[in-house]
Amino acid sequence: MRCRTVLDALVAAALLVATLPPVPASAPLGPTPVWGATELHFLSVARGEPRRQAILAAIADFEKAHPDVKVVLSEIPFDQYFQKVAIALASGSGIDVFDVDSPLVASYGSQGALLPLDKYYTRENVEDFIKVERDIATYQGKMMTAPMGSTSVGLFVNVDLFKAAGVPLPGTDPDKRLTWDQVVQLAKKVQVEKNGVAEVWGFAFQQYDRPYQLLPLLQSNSAAALSPDGKTVNSFLNSPAALEAARFYGDLFTRQRVSPREQVPNLFYTGKLAMYLAPSYEANTLKTQYPNVKWIVAPHPYFKKPVTPTGAWHTGVYAGTKYPDLAAALVHAYTDREPAKRNYKIMNYMPVRESTFKAFPETFETMPNKLFYWEMVHTAIARPRTPAYREYEDLLRQAFANIRQGGDAAREMNAAVEKIDAQLRRYR
Repeated sequence: MRCRTVLDALVAAALLVATLPPVPASAPLGPTPVWGATELHFLSVARGEPRRQAILAAIADFEKAHPDVKVVLSEIPFDQYFQKVAIALASGSGIDVFDVDSPLVASYGSQGALLPLDKYYTRENVEDFIKVERDIATYQGKMMTAPMGSTSVGLFVNVDLFKAAGVPLPGTDPDKRLTWDQVVQLAKKVQVEKNGVAEVWGFAFQQYDRPYQLLPLLQSNSAAALSPDGKTVNSFLNSPAALEAARFYGDLFTRQRVSPREQVPNLFYTGKLAMYLAPSYEANTLKTQYPNVKWIVAPHPYFKKPVTPTGAWHTGVYAGTKYPDLAAALVHAYTDREPAKRNYKIMNYMPVRESTFKAFPETFETMPNKLFYWEMVHTAIARPRTPAYREYEDLLRQAFANIRQGGDAAREMNAAVEKIDAQLRRYR
C-alpha cells in the first residue's frame, strides 16, 4: 500500500520518495535507570488558552518523572497542522508524538506512520475508553492512538424565540426525539421574515458542509458512508436512501428556505437563529460567553434511526521515533485516567473514558451533558475509517456545497462517488 498524503501534490510527492525509518526494538513501559534521550518532539494543534494548559500540565508531569528528558512542544495552527505533520513524517525528523485527528487514524496507519500501542496499555486501561473511541483508535486490529477528547452533537434551541412564536419547545428525551420533517415544520413556524428576507432563521448546521455533521443525515436514512470492505462508495453514498437525504439537505436551503446558504457567524448567539445543530462544546461557549441567551439542547433529529457524529483528537507515537518507550510514556501522561479528568476540567471536550464520566456525576447526570453522553454510548457512529479520508472529505464537502447552492443531488453525489472511488483505488 503506497504512502500517500492528501494535503497537496508537493507533500504527496515527498511522501512517495520518503521511507519511514524502521521502528526500533523497545522494552516494556516501566522504570528504567537510563533513558538515553534528551529531547522528545511533540507536534500539537494550537488550542489557545485555557485549553493549552492541559498539554502543558501533561508535559510538566512527564518531565518531573523523567528529569533528563526535555519535551519540545510545537503548537501549530489548525489550518497549517496537517501539512506540518506530513512534512515531519516524510522527513522522519522533529516528531516523536503528535496529535491525530480521529478520522485520520487509518490514513496514518496505512502509511506506517503510527507505532502500535498495544504493549503499552493493559486491557483494563484500554477498556476504560468508551467503545466508539476504542474502535476509532484501532487500525488492522492494533491500537494505534490514545483518545484524548471527543464530541457529540445536539439541537440547540433558543427558548425566547420559540416563546415569541408561541411554539412549544421540543423535548429532551432521546426516545422522543424530533424527526427531520418535524424540524422543518418547527423551523417554518419560528422563522421571522420581513419583505421576504429572513430576520430570524429557523434552522442551521454549525458545520454546514462537513461530513462530520452531514453524514448522519444519510446514515439516519439507512444509507452507508462506505462499503464494508472499504473499497468503494458506489451504491452507498449514491444509494436511493443517500440521495433522498441529500435532496432533503438541499431543500433546507432552497425549496424550504429555512437555512441560510452561507455561514453567518454568531446567529444563534445573537438571537437570529432558532435551532442550531451543533457540537457539544457549544454548550460551554454559551454558558461562559453568552449568559443572557436562554437555550436548551434537544436530541439530534433523525429519519429512520437515530445517528449522531462523534470523534475529535487522539494522540499517537511516530513509528520512527528513536525513543518509543519515552514517547509512549508521554502519551500516557496526557491521556491516562487521572490526566483525562484534568483535561476535561481544563478543555471541556466530551470525555473518552468511562472513569471520567463517573468522576463528574454533577455534570454528566444533568442536561445537556447527560444527553451528549447518552448519544455517545447509544447512537454515535464514527466517520469512515479509510486511508483516503482526507480526499473523501474534501470531495464530499464540495458535493454538499454544490447541493446547498441548488445543484441536483443525484448529479453531485454521483460525481463525488466517481472521484472518491478513484482515490480509494490508489490505496489498494
